[in-house]
This record gives sequence, structure tokens and C-alpha cells, in this order.
Amino acid sequence: MRLTHPDIRPAAAPIRIRFDGRALEALPGETLAATLSAAGILAYRTTTGGAPRGLYCGMGACFDCLVTVDGKAGQRACLTKVRDGMEAASAAPEVPAPLAAAPAAIPERACDVLVVGAGPAGLSAARAAAEAGAGVVVLDERGEAGGQYLKPLAAGHAHAAPDAQFRHGDALRAATLAAGAEILTGATVWGGFAPEEIGALLGEAAVTFRPRRLILAAGAHERPVPVPGWTLPGVMTTGAMQTLARANRVSPGESVVIAGNGPLNLQLACELLEGGVRVAAVAEAAPRPGPGQWRHALGLLRASPDLAWDGLRYLRRLRRAGVPVLWGATILGCEGEGRFAALRLATPAGERRIAADACALNLGFQPETGLARALGAEHRFVEAGLGRLETVAAEDGRTSLPSVFAVGDGAAIGGARIALARGRLAGLAAAADLGFAAADAAPARAGLRRALAFQDGLWRLFAAPPFDVSAIPDATVVCRCEEVTAGTLRLERARGAGSLGSLKKATRAGMGRCQGRMCGATVARLCGVAEEAGFAAPRAPVKPVPVAALMLEVAEGGDWPLFPAPAYNGWTARPGASRADACDVLVVGGGAVGLSTALYLARDGADVLLVERGEAGMAASTANAGSLHVQLLTYDFDGQQRTGPALDRLPLGPRSIALWREIAAEAGESLGLRTEGGLMLAETEAQFAWLRAKVAAERARGIESHVLGANELRSLAPYLGPHFLGAGFAPGEGQIDPLRGTASLRRLAVQAGARLREGVEVRAIARAAAGFTVETGAGPIRAGKLVNCGGAFAGRIGAMLGLTLPVVGAVQQVIATEGVAPVLRHLVAHAGRHLSLKQGDGGHVLVGGGWPGTLDAKGSPRNLRRSIEGNLWVAGRVLPALAGMQAIRAWTGLAVEVDRAPLLGEAPGIPGLFHAVTSNGYTLAPVAGRITADAVLGRERVAPEFTLARFG
Repeated sequence: MRLTHPDIRPAAAPIRIRFDGRALEALPGETLAATLSAAGILAYRTTTGGAPRGLYCGMGACFDCLVTVDGKAGQRACLTKVRDGMEAASAAPEVPAPLAAAPAAIPERACDVLVVGAGPAGLSAARAAAEAGAGVVVLDERGEAGGQYLKPLAAGHAHAAPDAQFRHGDALRAATLAAGAEILTGATVWGGFAPEEIGALLGEAAVTFRPRRLILAAGAHERPVPVPGWTLPGVMTTGAMQTLARANRVSPGESVVIAGNGPLNLQLACELLEGGVRVAAVAEAAPRPGPGQWRHALGLLRASPDLAWDGLRYLRRLRRAGVPVLWGATILGCEGEGRFAALRLATPAGERRIAADACALNLGFQPETGLARALGAEHRFVEAGLGRLETVAAEDGRTSLPSVFAVGDGAAIGGARIALARGRLAGLAAAADLGFAAADAAPARAGLRRALAFQDGLWRLFAAPPFDVSAIPDATVVCRCEEVTAGTLRLERARGAGSLGSLKKATRAGMGRCQGRMCGATVARLCGVAEEAGFAAPRAPVKPVPVAALMLEVAEGGDWPLFPAPAYNGWTARPGASRADACDVLVVGGGAVGLSTALYLARDGADVLLVERGEAGMAASTANAGSLHVQLLTYDFDGQQRTGPALDRLPLGPRSIALWREIAAEAGESLGLRTEGGLMLAETEAQFAWLRAKVAAERARGIESHVLGANELRSLAPYLGPHFLGAGFAPGEGQIDPLRGTASLRRLAVQAGARLREGVEVRAIARAAAGFTVETGAGPIRAGKLVNCGGAFAGRIGAMLGLTLPVVGAVQQVIATEGVAPVLRHLVAHAGRHLSLKQGDGGHVLVGGGWPGTLDAKGSPRNLRRSIEGNLWVAGRVLPALAGMQAIRAWTGLAVEVDRAPLLGEAPGIPGLFHAVTSNGYTLAPVAGRITADAVLGRERVAPEFTLARFG
């Protein structure tokens, strides 16, 4: 319904749009979500699991309100402004329109100060820095500056008597512009690669900003309230409902119920009442204030009289309207068939069921720390509500990174007054850093002290019991994007997922479009995590980005880095006490090769112990894209050779894939394993000639491989770009889900009797009469035989026994798109470019193929912007449908480089020491484990072309 108000009138004639073929009337300047809500449409789409979804966060953070707009899939209804004649739909089109034009170049813009976020903190910082003379650019994803607190009335309305909050927003926007700051709205920051390298989209065009100082003011999003029914259309955050009401003059229903904690709920209730909505109740989690709370109320009155009186006015207004305020209420769940119908509460007077058309929930806020964390700024964990990460920052917002400031609720939850004061202090400090004459900071510091006092009193007055995640029913969805329930998370926890990272990989929770914003805190609590290291570090893109906007041709090779001594990617958990241990066979390294080796050794009766510095299977084995290679790769073959390591390796591929099938059958699930063939594409005559030679070499080694001409290729793979002359086709190639595959290997190894000790770092190895003595951070281990499955770190293990191994690590990336309808079934590579391309069971297109990342100062692998751009260009040239997709994640992992063949077998001169290290490690993991187990047990000698002897 549309709200009424004596002082607010439409300022423009209505326009017409269509949604799923239904004609709707809209007002210029409002969002598509507002138009749909006014028409009573609360369900916008259906998930892959068949559940209806609608507006939830209302600020572009949750990605639940996705619709197709004018043929472009995946558009957020909460941010998309209506246009006359717009065609919107709940389902994705069969052939999505490109989301952007591929760039001929991606320009770079330098500025003195870049401010990310145009809420109170960002605008205040920009104004202060600009008034000092700095060149300031402000980026904000929304259509108007102001953030949640200072959001303006939509352009389609006129307000004859705006309230103080509207006036404050108008004044701050005007003052910031008057100071000379440039405010760019509709701008999404998608990546922070360094403080002076910030990737952004301005509309649909990519730009790289090069600031001298960076101020992060990204604001907060409302923390999740994972109760039964919270995903029903009509259930949304208080901020989402307030944006509909305050900015767009719309309510999602004629009656609403509001529940949670804090004064924002009271403000929303009053604004809805003034617009003609029936507010069924306001349920407040904090207990009713008693006499002991009055001193907190007096403190609020002294610190900020205007805000304190606002709170009293809200309570009086609700009392006059007969709206019950239920203090001490706990949210039990939302009910409804296909849309919200009622809210269930536990109150001091007993359980209540409150019927309404829509429901607003708010139990606090979570800072938007993604960009600060991606840049490597220090963070701390705060025990409040579900717990949250906050950026460690000084009073003026200065972080652990010298040129980066973090202010406002995006750094630490504090409210608008604190954000305004800290924003100004950050702007002044950034300007002073650059040599500009900044104004006196004393008034801002005094304002900050008053704001801190007010906020402290406010949250004492509204102190509520913490949300109990243990009470979430098993059937309740926790991860909205991937539809992962609390029961699934608990099951995987019981199966051995020991960290947030492993729980995430076992269930896909947090891997959807919102990237964990709506579930990360809940999953962490279910996992028992209460520290920064338990939260998966964000990587570019920090928000989904149209693939087409980043498709830029980049030169391949040349200075791509190899790292002979890559740093460990450790796990925070460590054994509580040292203890001695002994075993017949010690396997060092818990990746897919180590787990496979342990599995086959244990099945054959060996007493096997596997030690892993981190958490088994949580490094390269679950950071790869899951390609199952059979044919030669682009960098395996020079077009003429008839011998060599890459050719020697070929027969192992089909044998290993057969073992993967056995593992899937034993695990009782498919593991996402498909072998529908692999294509190697040629688009020049030289590439096609190379392909013919490659196919001949493969066939000579017993690999089924064929040359396809252009017509045959079109018939087999009509989804490809039109410019390919032909392809090599290996029917035995395919893919597997490495998350499920590695988890299954771990479970099967333990079931077979292998002992796993995680969080154990090997520090020294010495030969002993009965084998080896291994010193670890958790005590000594005596082993009769030792298997080095260290992957990229195998050289470090070998060096402990005086061996120099020809093993290095390379940081390589993988990019994942959102889940879409099936568009390709093959594993696709390119004869002249680095590329691997496939689509998994969840619809996500995975893009990889050897494009490099880098190691940061702490030794952790990170993405390179040029690799993301170049990899997407190659992939888009192969698969034109990518132009209609969003990239939602990019990650890096350490790939092993030997000489294109595995390094297996007993080390010459060191009896009992075996190596199991391989390029193409995920494909070959089972066969490497099987061969190694047979060699350790004396059943079979390793072929010399795979041993260390081949290196002389």
C-alpha cells in the first residue's frame, strides 16, 4: 500500500511498468521493490530449492530480492529505480542480456582522498577533507547519498515540512558538494587489492581508483535473525521496511508487526502509523525499563536531549494509538504459506501469536568490514549479540594500515552521531597527512565524547539477552543464499568440520551471492568460533560484479611469479598439550594426496598416522576448481615432443578418475563427478595444427582423443563463441566437486582406521634405527616409514633430511559466477590461452586455468586484479553467455609444480622415506595414493619415470 501524509505529495505523474506480465503503476524515483510492495507483491522470485523469496535487507547486501529487468538477470529490486516501460520478471531469461559492455580499457583515477560510503561518516569525512583543500571522491552503491540514517525522500515525492532527519541529510549533502567533494552514486567497490588500488564500477563501467588516502565508511547491515520462517516473503529487516516507508512512502502491507531490539523499531512503528498502516505490535527483546534504568535515561537526556525526547515521543505516540509494546519478548518464528502471516513470540505473559501482512525484524547490526579485511587491516572480535568483527581504529579512524581509515558503523557499531564525529576526525587527519591545512579537530572530539555517552546510555537502556543459536531448530534455514539449514551445519560439525572454513566448505554456507553477510555470524557461533581468525577472509569481488564489466584482454605469462618457498596457510586450532606418538607409517600433509595415501594404507592394514599443520583438506585441495584432466594442457606440450614427463603422466589420468568413481560409490553420493568430455579449443590455424599433434601424442599413449572440425564442434557445444576452427575432444575428461570429494576422502580414511592429527606442524625429522623421529609442535612422533605429501611445501619436508626436491608452488586463482541454468556440460580449455571452464551441479560457472595470484607480506595467497580481468576476458570469449552473469567469488590456492609428472616412490639413499607429490594434484590424488601405498607396503615398485631418480 502507499502511505498518506498531509505534508507529502507525489511530485511527478505516475509511470507504467510490468512485472511477470502484470501492468503496475509506479512513481518516478522509487525503487522496483517499492513499486512491487505498493501493489501487494511480496514474492519476487523462487530459489533453486523451490522457496519463494522477496525483499529482505532492503540495502543491497543480501541479494534475496533478485529479479530480471529488461532482460538483465540478477538485478536487486531494492536498488533498481523504476523507468517508464520497464519489463521486470521473477525468472531469469533463457538467454540473459549482457550486464555491461566489455571494456576496451579500464581507466585509472587518482585522487587525494577516496571515501567509500556516503552515509553520515563518509559524507562528514569527505566534507572535512575537501574543506581543507584535498581532492575528494566519494563512492556509494545507492542512488542517493545519505546512507540508512540520512536517506532522502524519493525524487517522485515532495515534502512541505521535512523533519529534522531529512533536513540534516539535505544540509550535509549540500555542504559536502559545496566543499568540492565529488559524490558518485550507483558506484560499487568490488575489490581492494592495495590501499592505492581500489576496483570499482561506476554504473556498468569499471574504474580503478588510486587514492593517496582511503577512508572506509561502508556502514552496517542488520544482523540476521535466523528463526523459523524468516525467509518468507513479507519478512524483512526493520531498515528495509523503513526505507520503503520513509524514502518511498510505501508499506508492504496494511498491517505490520515489528520485533527485535532498539529504538529504530519504535521510530518505524510511528512512521508507519502516520502513513495509515495498522501496527499490530512492537515486540522489544529488552526487559521493560525499571527504576534502575532511569539514571541511564537521564544520561541520554544530558548527552543528546533531542534524541532522548524523540524516544519518549515514540512511546507516547504508540500508547495513544493503542499499539502494544511487548517488553522482554523473544522471537520464536514466523508463520505463513508462501508469505508471512503471523509472528510467534515468547513474552513474560506467555506465548503470543500476532497476525499481520508483513513483519520487520531487527536485533542489532553487523559492520561491513569486508573491504577493510580484504586489505589486511587489523580487526577484533566483539562479544555482543551473535558476535561481530570490528576494525581496529584510533579515535580518528586510523587503522593498522598507515594510509587507510575506517569510520562509522562499517568499522564499529555506534550510531549516526558517533559516525558523524569520527568521519570528520578522519577527514581532517587524512587531509593533514597530505599536507593540507585542516581545521581544528577539538569540536569534533567534543561531539564524539557526547555521542559516545549517549550511545552507552542507550544500549544500557535497551540491553537485551544474547541470541541463543543453540535454540535454532534444525529445519531452520541459516544461509539464505545456499539454503543451508542449522541441522546440516550441526551434522557436518559432528562429522569433524573443525573450523568455520571447513564447515563452510562442507555445506556451502556463506558461498552465495551475499558472501556470508547474512549467515557468517550465525555459522561462526554454531561452530563455536569467537575470534577473527575463525572468519573466512574476504577476497575480490567483495560484492558480486558483472563479468562483462571486467573482461579486459591481458598479456599472459612473462612475469607470472613462482614461489619456491610458499608460506603455510595455517589453521588457528592447536592441540592443547604435547604428547608422544608412534606409528608404522607417518603421512605428512593432509591434502587430497595425503588423505588418499592414508586411506589406502589403512585399508591394507597399516598403522598409519597423518599429521597436518592446518586442517586436513583445507588448503589447495579445496581451493582448486575440481577439473579432472585426461588430455595434455596448453603448457604440457610443445607440439613436437614424443617423450617427456607430461606424456608419461597421461595413462594415470583415466586410472585415477576410475578410483574417484569408486570413492564416490563408497561415500554414497555423486561428489558432483561428471565425465562428459573435455574440449581444447583452437581459433587459429597454428593452434589447430598444435591440437592435431597433441591428439596424436595422446592417442599414442592410449588416451581416447579426437580432432573436431568447426561443424562438429558447433554440433557438440553450441554454447561456444563462433570463431573457433575446431577442438581436441577427450571423452574421458570431466570434473568433480573438490569440497565434497575431499570431505569424503577424509571420512573414508578415518573409517578405514587412519589416525588424523590436525594443527600439528612438523619442525624437524631425523633418521633413527627403527625409522624416523619427527619433532612437531605437539610432541615427538616415532615412525617406521614416512611419506612426504607436503604438496607445495614438500621441498621443506625434504630439506629436513638433506634432500633438495624440484618442487615449487605457484599461486593460482579460480573465479566463480552466481548459480545459473545449465549452459555447458564439458570441461573447456584453450589451445593458446590459460583457461579451464566448467559448470558445477549448483549452476556456478568456474573459471580458472593457471592465472596467477600473489603472496602478501604475511605469506598468504591473494588475487591480482589483472588476473581476474584477463581470465574473465578469455572465458567470455569462449562462453559468450558469461556476459549475462555476475562473478561472486574469486579465490587463490597454491598449485604444485614439479615437471608435469608426479614425484612418487622411495627416496634414493633414504630407505623408508617416500614422496607423493604431483602436478594436476586433484585429478591424480587417488592414483598417487594407491601407487604410494603399494610402494610403502612393498607390493609394487614405482615406475622410474615418476621417481626422484629421473632428476639425476
